[in-house]
Amino acid sequence: MRFTRTERYQPLTLTDRKRAAFARKQQRERERYPLFAEHVAGEQHSAADEIERRQRRSERSEQTMRSLYARIWREARARFHSQPEDIKAKIRDAWAAWTGPTTCKYFSYVVDLQSGLDEERRVEMRRRAAEVRRHVLAGLGEQCALEMSQ
Repeated sequence: MRFTRTERYQPLTLTDRKRAAFARKQQRERERYPLFAEHVAGEQHSAADEIERRQRRSERSEQTMRSLYARIWREARARFHSQPEDIKAKIRDAWAAWTGPTTCKYFSYVVDLQSGLDEERRVEMRRRAAEVRRHVLAGLGEQCALEMSQ
């Protein structure tokens, strides 16, 4: 199976330029409330604390996305392996001919497109949209009647 590995984020680096920008940001915050400048300064944290906080957020974000991509791969591969051999062959051929990115989302798209699951999903979405539309339109008549009685 062709795929492109998800690259890992690099650790954040604190350059002199970033350090200066962070200092300017904190200075602007203190100047925004001149009567409370000491209080604002007491609430502010250091540049090292900020980079640590951003690094933790970056790592959490990366792990969340990697988990999502892994789940999509597992689900797409499960759908692929549940297909009959002739459909699997069509999916393999389509994936081999695919010139776009070789990521989990595109593999999932190819599997759904070749297996017909995509069209089933679209039919179900149209059915649900029509049901919601009927429900909303039925409620509009009641709303108009309520507004007229006032």
